[in-house]
Amino acid sequence: MKSYFRHRPVNESFEDPCLFVAIARQKRALLFDAGDLHRLAQTELYKVSDLFVTHMHIDHFIGFDTLLRAILRRPAPLRIYGPQGIIEAINGKLRGYTWNLIRSYPLKMEVFEITAFKKNMTNGQIRHCSFHAENGLKPVDRGCNDFDGYVLKEPFFSVKALNISHGIPVLAYRIDEEVHINIDKAKLVERDIETGPWLSEFKEAILKNDRERTFRAGNKIVSFEEVEDIAMLTEGQRISYVMDVSLERENIESIVDFVKGSDYLYIEAFFLEKDMELAGERNHLTARLAGEIARRAGVKNLIPLHFSLRYKEQPELIIEEAMKAFSGKD
Repeated sequence: MKSYFRHRPVNESFEDPCLFVAIARQKRALLFDAGDLHRLAQTELYKVSDLFVTHMHIDHFIGFDTLLRAILRRPAPLRIYGPQGIIEAINGKLRGYTWNLIRSYPLKMEVFEITAFKKNMTNGQIRHCSFHAENGLKPVDRGCNDFDGYVLKEPFFSVKALNISHGIPVLAYRIDEEVHINIDKAKLVERDIETGPWLSEFKEAILKNDRERTFRAGNKIVSFEEVEDIAMLTEGQRISYVMDVSLERENIESIVDFVKGSDYLYIEAFFLEKDMELAGERNHLTARLAGEIARRAGVKNLIPLHFSLRYKEQPELIIEEAMKAFSGKD
């Protein structure tokens, strides 16, 4: 099954954690965290439509300027999501520059701050603030709405956020592909129907159950019913991203529930279990805990990231500890 998403870490495990998720058949990508982004090509940065920030520590946020520079003249807006303080942080970044010559630029940034959580991790608010070039990138408050756990909902996928702690508010994120739609192209060839952009419209019609739609396939107009049987529906993928987590039991239990059933879990494995005391002081997970979370949550693929430099000469120890716990052999 071909996934709707093409995902990969931007950097090595001892470097700034960032996850790049390209969306198939679209000139668009999602970016989780904005540490050092210099390994991303300008063409890849230009495709980033949504930035999901876990928190504003320098190794998760220093690359914002790199992204901003790449999209400065782009007509499509950039949406940014983050924990309490993200609006102030973006405003602070922008106020460090002079913007007297950009009022004719199309740049628009929409920033969404998740705040005021209750203990059940769902009741809260999401605050919206705009930064537009035509206004000199000055903040414009768009008000607050109730937060139901979703930061983004689209026909093909959604992104949820979970508030957790790193001694400061931190967000974990999860992408849910609503359903994966495979196209039987052999049937199209048999019927002399061209492939093309209309297939994306057809998939959207399936998700919306819009059976009255027609589509232009090359020189032909085809109805929904004519091509309905070319679609094969399978369960969509789930990708989770969890960085910088303190060791409180409430944190761990919330994460296990949040990432349950993920096809891929990208999770920090900062310390080895033998350095548990230091992990507690620094508010980070151990590799063993990362593996245990993945095992308990029934994750299919575990990708440990964000290793402490103290293990620079022995990265295999972290990977081995995480994978043993994941397999249940520890």
